[in-house]
Amino acid sequence: MEVICNESLKKYTTIKIGGIAKRLYIPESTDELIELINKLNSSKLYIISGGSNLLINDEKVFEEVISLKKMDDSIKKLNNGRYYVGASVRLQKLINFINCDGYGGIEYLYSLPALVGGSIAMNAGRGRAYNLCISDYLEEIYVYDYENHISKVMKKEECQFEYRNSIFKKSKLIIVGAIFNFDIMNKEETKKLKRERIELVKKFQDSSGYNFGSVFRKYNKYIMQIIRVINFGNKNGVRFSKKTSNWIINNGDGSYKQVCVLIDKVIKIHRILKKDILLEVVRWD
Repeated sequence: MEVICNESLKKYTTIKIGGIAKRLYIPESTDELIELINKLNSSKLYIISGGSNLLINDEKVFEEVISLKKMDDSIKKLNNGRYYVGASVRLQKLINFINCDGYGGIEYLYSLPALVGGSIAMNAGRGRAYNLCISDYLEEIYVYDYENHISKVMKKEECQFEYRNSIFKKSKLIIVGAIFNFDIMNKEETKKLKRERIELVKKFQDSSGYNFGSVFRKYNKYIMQIIRVINFGNKNGVRFSKKTSNWIINNGDGSYKQVCVLIDKVIKIHRILKKDILLEVVRWD
């Protein structure tokens, strides 16, 4: 297991903002992870998966941080479209792997820079209008409960999946792997779906700076359209994207405080107008 002292966490997030980890641990197996957690103070643990949808305070030093990027990136074929997938597998790797076997179903996630564990925790999907989420293909989730120090297998129905949310966002459960059951799909069809996804990203997603992806999981689309048009934010720091609704862009010099100010302003506007709003981004204060 690699241990890095005084490591900047900005390189571990897609928005490229973050403080310092006094000790950053990178376990290379589930056993290493469990052994490590049992030694550390579980009440002060901070855990990073792929680093998307994560905002880390850049003025803070975090004592103990665990990165899951190398924990388990294995994919094991079971039968009839069923696979065991480690939490550290990148989505693109998983999609390409199952496509080669003639299976698919989650090609709409091909552009997402995320690991499987984090994608399950966030219940990654295409968008509310499409009603497509990664949990559609889940059977069982293998977790480590670091509050009670036990490993267990959870059925999909126990995980409280909903749009961009699950039990894993509000519990002391670490996803270490999962069993998926994918659809039979023609290889030419899956190639086409991946090409279409890449073209869609080029056309509609803002690549002018670093980003989280979606900031809010529930919001008023008319308010967000106005915010996009008026170029809400700072030219030299962070701003709401003019191209992609519900995205914050970091031009490279953005700070945690700047992002929080933008997020809190949008929340305040929604509340004044009595509109529902829910944050998708996780904040490390």
